[in-house]
Amino acid sequence: MNDFPLILFSILLVFTMLAFLVRWAAEDAIQRGKSPWLVSLAVIFFFPWGLIAWLVFRPELPNRPRFRLEDYRK
Repeated sequence: MNDFPLILFSILLVFTMLAFLVRWAAEDAIQRGKSPWLVSLAVIFFFPWGLIAWLVFRPELPNRPRFRLEDYRK
């Protein structure tokens, strides 16, 4: 029973972090023209793999030049 506050704090911290990650992923999906519901569900149900998949496979932002390392080499 002594560990109850620590366990409760840990659970609240994990849920808070997950909520912020889901909100960020949904806003990012809106900016990129994708369904925020689908991305949010993937992040929640397949955490952390859903978040990693979104970071790897998310589309480029429209009207934004792509970063090319060759442009910055001397």
